[in-house]
Amino acid sequence: MKFVILLLVLSVCLWVMPAVAGPSLKVNTSIKPPFSTEDQTGFFDLLIKELGKRIDCEFLLVRQPAARALISVNEGLSDAELPRIAGLQRKYPNLVQVEEKIIDYNFVAFTRTGVRVKSWDDLADKQVGYLIGWKIFENNVPQTANVTKLQKPHLLFDMLDSGRLDVALYERHAGLRNIREHGHTSIKECETPLAVKPMYMYLHKSHVGLAPLLAQALKDMKADGTYQRIAKQTLGQ
Repeated sequence: MKFVILLLVLSVCLWVMPAVAGPSLKVNTSIKPPFSTEDQTGFFDLLIKELGKRIDCEFLLVRQPAARALISVNEGLSDAELPRIAGLQRKYPNLVQVEEKIIDYNFVAFTRTGVRVKSWDDLADKQVGYLIGWKIFENNVPQTANVTKLQKPHLLFDMLDSGRLDVALYERHAGLRNIREHGHTSIKECETPLAVKPMYMYLHKSHVGLAPLLAQALKDMKADGTYQRIAKQTLGQ
């Protein structure tokens, strides 16, 4: 009798137990609002949550400075990284690029004094600031520019507003959000982007099998309207 009761108890326990969840992966990002927020309601926050659901994988967002985040994934200390420009696997051989882009970034110049910046060459001989670890700026700002590299976006715009920089380089949406939040009414975005680049997610090579699954999930989100809904909700576009 006791044996029968034990079998019944085990049957009930197995019936009410949830299905075994997929893997939990740490995803690095250094990006600030509106792309990632402390309450995880930003564009990338919602995007990776939805991606995780679609491939049965839990993504845990980890905030790290841009340069450290990239090295951390390459060394296998974290599992993934976003957003990054294409082709970084040539320099970081342990990275695998998810081929479907996650967004187009507008890399723009911000000024306070009416300085016109339409190309990389316009930055020559100017006081230029950008964040540590942003490879596109490291690779394209002229060597004659006097460069200041900073850890945090608000320091970048504080220095611009105080006249210690002629130009601050950043992503358009994140820059405009920072300017509004900190009341920098004299800072303006230069209308012509220095570059518009597709941005991608990268995985450590140990998770190479997830790359095609993530690429397909992103395509499906764009096809069924989920991607556009998240972008409108978080970026207003």
